[in-house]
Order: sequence, then C-alpha cells, then structure tokens
Amino acid sequence: MDVVDSRVERILRAAASAPSVYNTQPWQVDATGSAVTLRADAARQLRHSDPHGREMLISCGAFLFNARTAARRDSLTAVVKILPDPDDELLVAEIEFEPGPAPNMDELELSVAIARRATSRVPFDDQPLFTDVLMSILQAARDEGAELRLVQPSEPVREDVIGLMRRAEAIAAEDPAARAEEKAWTATDPGREDGIPRDLLGPAADDDRAPVRRFIASTGKAQFEERSTLAILSTAGDSARGWVAAGQALQHVLLVATTYFVHASFATTVLENPTTRHDLRRVLSLDGAPQMLMRLGYSSMPEHTPRRSVPLKVSP
Repeated sequence: MDVVDSRVERILRAAASAPSVYNTQPWQVDATGSAVTLRADAARQLRHSDPHGREMLISCGAFLFNARTAARRDSLTAVVKILPDPDDELLVAEIEFEPGPAPNMDELELSVAIARRATSRVPFDDQPLFTDVLMSILQAARDEGAELRLVQPSEPVREDVIGLMRRAEAIAAEDPAARAEEKAWTATDPGREDGIPRDLLGPAADDDRAPVRRFIASTGKAQFEERSTLAILSTAGDSARGWVAAGQALQHVLLVATTYFVHASFATTVLENPTTRHDLRRVLSLDGAPQMLMRLGYSSMPEHTPRRSVPLKVSP
C-alpha cells in the first residue's frame, strides 16, 4: 500500500471504535486507494427492536464521524457524500480522503479522545456536569445539525423521562423476542469480538428512579447517583439521512465529553418502542425526533467493549 492507503487503514481502525447498539458494530467498508464506501451490515441489524434500521444507521454515523476526526490527525480531510438511497438502503456514505492542513489543537484533542471514549454503566459521581462542559456538548450537537436537550436533576420533567424508561423496559421484558435479542448480544463470551461482556453490563440500580438502563443479565445491585445529567439527542428529520446525522452528532458529543473526562451510558429501549418514543418527544416538547437518550457524568475510566477487525474489502 502507498502512504495514503496506510493512513486510510489507520483511520478505519480508529473509526471502528465507535459506539453501536449492543456493540453490534453494524458496518462494512470498501476501500479503493484513498476512497472509502461505508455500508450498513444488515446481518448485524436488530431485527426486532430496530426493524427500520434507525439504530443501525446511527451506529454507522458514529463510525463516519470517527473517520472524519481520525483523518485530521493524519493531516487529511474527509470529503463526505451522505448516500442513504431508496434503491440501496444499506449505502451510508462515500468518503474521499484528501491532503489537508495540519490539525489544530481542537482537532488533535478530538482525535486522541477516540481511543479514550468508552461507555460507562457504573454509578457516576453524584453531580451534574459543569457549565463549560454543557456549553461544549450543546455546540458539538449543533455543529452536526442536531439538538441536545439537557434534563437536569432539578427539572420536574426528569421524573416523566425516567418513568417512560421504566415503562418501555417493562414492556420489553414481557416480549420473548425482545428478551432473546438482548440475550444474544449481552453477557457474551469473553472471546467474542462483539456484544457486551457480562462484566461490562454494570450492576442493576437499587432504585427505580435511577436514570440507568436495566439489562436482563446485570449482576448485583448498586446505588446510582441522583444528580447526573440526562441528554436527549434529536434531529429535524427522521429518515435514513437524519439517522446518519444523529450518529455523527452523537459521536461528536461523546468525543467532546471525553476531553472533559465525562462518560456516557445509553437508554435505547424507550426509543425502540414507538409509543414511548412519541411520549418522550411530547413530554420534552421536542421540535425534532428523539434519536438517543444518554446519561452523562464523571466516573473512573471504564473498560472498552471488544472490537472486531474492520470488515474491509479492498478494490483494485
């Protein structure tokens, strides 16, 4: 491979550290020189809880933002064409890596944060985020065409949000297909390169009011914080293009948060049920469609979930 191709390989390895629903890593890439085609991997789609591929494309959007960010570390600029296509629903984007200027300090900080970012499902410090963090993550979402609605501990609507989380989880717990899908991707064997290992699921909360997702296979219980920050990411559009945008915005938010030593955990069940997703939008008076609900806070550095090698097809 030439120099540019070596850089592309390195960029794609960094991109593959993106978060994905249940750590399914639902992406495929086809490289030709300095050009890359990103596709969703339908074999890794959650057919029951994500029948339209919304979370799959959000995951691919996070991969795409990582690729853009990692490219800057190598003084490359990613020229991206978003391509969700009615005739090819798995096509996400085409990326051309071109020579660019040297990265500035902000770009370098974000690129370093790629390797440091990890989901944390343990109790956080019992405090909301500092104001400078809040301003930075709000701007990160807007930079990608999304909005971030923060829900602080003092807001009465927080109880409504947590109530909808519990309601969606209760409905899913009664659904054999939902339980089977979660079981297939959680408490995975140590040797697997995908899914969430049992020791990274985190403990179950000992309080129904804790803003943390419950997993069937969680072991043990813990007292979770009461004053972490909840954030709901929304986009104006709710089509494939909007879902890819949501993934890019999500990863931009997470990388900026990582530079402040802030970690996140996610509650996706409430958004997988059409009724509770609608109700979440209503209680928060969101203008756009909610795409991700996360809990943000300070904690020790979490372990990383496993990663498979990038499924890279190199074209001549």
